[in-house]
Amino acid sequence: MKKTMLCLVLSGLLLQQPCLAETPDNEPFNLECLVIGQEADPARGRKLFKDALESWHRGKKSEAVDMYESAIIADHSILRHEDHGLAMALLEKYRDPAKKDDLITLCRRGFFENILVGNLESSIDYYEEAAKIAGNERDRQLAQDEANRLREQLSYISEWQQGIARANRLLRAKDLQEYLHNSKIAELQGQIEDNSLELEELQERLAYLQNQEKEVLEQMYSSVRYAARYRRQHYYPGAYQTGTPDPSATFFPEGSWGSDNSATQAQIANPYAGQPNTGPDSNTALNRFYMYRGRARRQQDQLDQIRAEISGLYRRIAQMEKSNRELREQASDEVVK
Repeated sequence: MKKTMLCLVLSGLLLQQPCLAETPDNEPFNLECLVIGQEADPARGRKLFKDALESWHRGKKSEAVDMYESAIIADHSILRHEDHGLAMALLEKYRDPAKKDDLITLCRRGFFENILVGNLESSIDYYEEAAKIAGNERDRQLAQDEANRLREQLSYISEWQQGIARANRLLRAKDLQEYLHNSKIAELQGQIEDNSLELEELQERLAYLQNQEKEVLEQMYSSVRYAARYRRQHYYPGAYQTGTPDPSATFFPEGSWGSDNSATQAQIANPYAGQPNTGPDSNTALNRFYMYRGRARRQQDQLDQIRAEISGLYRRIAQMEKSNRELREQASDEVVK
């Protein structure tokens, strides 16, 4: 029994030996033309792909490209993985004009041109050339079948592109009328949006200026009060105490800032004479009076500028609102048309 089993095993090995001799590197013989869809050995393909990447990163580019090619032949699904530039290097290898144009080279050129860059025209040409030089009917049929399949695919893509182009022309013709009708509406709406944005900016600026007006007005009133206080201290030294009446309220009206408000001889009488002077001396009080009066004048000028800008903003806002009303009316008329 053992001798019988041994003979059977040896017979099986002898039957397989010619096939292995015809396919170097254990590449399946039916992939000589590398037709899409004929996967052979996924395990071997993954190992070769891993080795190819390692060689590629070590700088052994020629070795890596050969391993990558063998990996694809063993398992076409390798093409789904990130190749880090191996695919284009392999394509350049077969695009080299010095490479011999034999059956396998032409078929693989056609395969890589199709799979790697989608160049169907060149792929079809290479497969047809391979069919012409094929040495046996089987190889010729494989190459021709692949060329026919790709030609049908190219024809379908061309028809699809032509159909899309026709549909696009019809859509453009249809959209042209709508565009001509809606272009003016869109333009008006764009102007309305621009005006609305500008109107918002103007209103924000107006609110800011109004707040500034309030602050500057309060600062000016404060400066005027300090100026009046130190003027009173200069003419009535004893009037610095808090709560004492202001005799200048009658004798020294505010009047114009530019007028001479100096006291007359008849107004020199100080009703607070004899009271202790706890405030600054007369000269200091006079200097502070002029300082606060000048500050009040500058604040008055600033206030006038702010109010002038506010007036201009009110006019501009009114114009923008009127313009928006007119634009909306025109847009409504266009929609009706």
